[in-house]
Amino acid sequence: MKTTEKQHDTEDAVRPEEAAAIPTPQVPATADENTAPPAPSPITDADGAFSPEWYTRFEELQPYAATLAKFRRPEALAKSYANLERLRGYPATTDSPRMEAFRHAVGLPATAQEFTLTRPDNTPDEIWDDALAASLAQVAYEHGVPAPAMAALCEHYTQEGRLALQAAQLARQEAVEHAETELREDWGSSYEANMNSIGNVLRTLGSRAGVDVAQLMDNPALRADADFARLMLAAASLVEEAPMHRGAPIDSRDEAHRIAHDPAHPLHEAYMRTSHPRHKYANEMYDRLAFGR
Repeated sequence: MKTTEKQHDTEDAVRPEEAAAIPTPQVPATADENTAPPAPSPITDADGAFSPEWYTRFEELQPYAATLAKFRRPEALAKSYANLERLRGYPATTDSPRMEAFRHAVGLPATAQEFTLTRPDNTPDEIWDDALAASLAQVAYEHGVPAPAMAALCEHYTQEGRLALQAAQLARQEAVEHAETELREDWGSSYEANMNSIGNVLRTLGSRAGVDVAQLMDNPALRADADFARLMLAAASLVEEAPMHRGAPIDSRDEAHRIAHDPAHPLHEAYMRTSHPRHKYANEMYDRLAFGR
C-alpha cells in the first residue's frame, strides 16, 4: 500500500517528548554594567592622602604592611625612599650623621654601651680577654658592624683559638716528655739527684729574690728545655762549691721581721694580704725564717 503525503509528514514530525531532550543553544551573555567587575578603589583619597590599607591591593607589599601603614601621604613615603637612597653604600666612620642614620635604618645599637660581645660557652681563659672583647665591640660599633655578624666572628675566633690552644698544649707536653727522656738517657741513675739539686738551687735563689719558685719549677716552658736543666745543674754545682753571700750573712729572724713589718720587702704585701696569690709562699717563708720550720 502506498504511503500518502499526509502520513509522511506525520512520521517526520518531532514528538513532544523528543523535543524536550534536544539541548537549547546557549547564546553568549552580553556584559552590562551590572555584571562587570567593580573598579578598584583609588589609592588616595580626595585630599591626596593614602586610602586606608591601600597596600593590601598589592600582594608583593604584604611583608611590608606594618611599615607602609605608618605613611599617611605619598610625600612622606617618597621622602623615606629618598633617605633610603642616600643611605645606599657603606657610610664612612668619619661621617657621623650618616653613620647614625645608617644604624637607625638597619636596626643597629644606638650607643656603644649597647654593643657588647658575649663570651662563648666553654671558652678557656687563655684565649679570652674581657678588655680585648670590649675594644673589639667598640670598633664594631664605630664601623656599623651588625651585632649578629660580630657575634658569629667572635664564635669562630674562639673556636679557632680552642684548636690552637689544644695544639700548643699537646706540643708542649710532647716537648716536656722529650726533654725528660733526653735527660734520663744523659744522666742515667743520677737523674733524680740532679733534679733535686736543681730544685734546691732554685729555692735558694727564690728565697733571696723573694720569688715563688714553685710555679717556676712547674712551668712547662722551662721543663721542656733540656739545656735549661743542664744550665741549672751547673749553677747548682757552683753554689755548692762557693755558697752565695750578699754582704753579711742573713739573720733569719731579722729577715722574718722585715717580711712582717717592712713594706719595702718583696714579700711584705703578700704576707699581709691573705688574698694575694703569693700569700701562702710568703707565710711559709716567714715561718721558716722565724721559727725554723
